[in-house]
Amino acid sequence: MKEITLEINGNEYKVKIENLGATKADVIVNERAYEVNIKDLGIEKVSEVKFAPSAAAAVQQETISAAPQAATPSGSASAGGGATITAPLPGLILNSLVKAGDSVKKGQNLMVMEAMKMENEIEAPSDGVVKEVHVKNGDNVAEGDILITLG
Repeated sequence: MKEITLEINGNEYKVKIENLGATKADVIVNERAYEVNIKDLGIEKVSEVKFAPSAAAAVQQETISAAPQAATPSGSASAGGGATITAPLPGLILNSLVKAGDSVKKGQNLMVMEAMKMENEIEAPSDGVVKEVHVKNGDNVAEGDILITLG
């Protein structure tokens, strides 16, 4: 495991690279886990990757350009057995795919947000019914802002 600190737009992100493959990596960004696709490490074999001070800048750049398959939003229980879905990173809401009253299944795409110049799909953490959508297309959100409440 390798830990690096990135500064993006004045915000600091602690990134732990847990498993690194040629096309996928398991990373933890500010204590939240993501599986990311790697578009191009510029190598043919993962064994060519070396973590050294001189390679840190290259690893940071690759980590920034790695695109999450789907953001893993935090979901927490709320009164009445529902869950709140929060923004995993600061970003811009591009497209809300659900409205209040919609039934959703675990893993269903609920919203698309742009964060760090990447589109992130916000997925339902469990089956449920959308109680409330707290944001609209074009809204800027901070990490941890409530996006959707499920019942």
